[in-house]
Amino acid sequence: MNDRPGADQEPQSRADGMTVVSYLLGGLAVWGGAGWLADWALGFETPVFLPIGLILGLAGAIYLIVTQYVRS
Repeated sequence: MNDRPGADQEPQSRADGMTVVSYLLGGLAVWGGAGWLADWALGFETPVFLPIGLILGLAGAIYLIVTQYVRS
């Protein structure tokens, strides 16, 4: 047993931080990848859907973070 005060709080805050980072990276990877795939499939030489996908992924990740951690 750990007799330190607040020892139970430390792993939870680390898990919350890792969850936030994974939401951000996952949103960027999935939606950015979908935008890149759309650019590749449609034959665009300059990326059009890639920046749109990155912005949507970031906005979606921030929305999930706010709904899960700020509103609760």
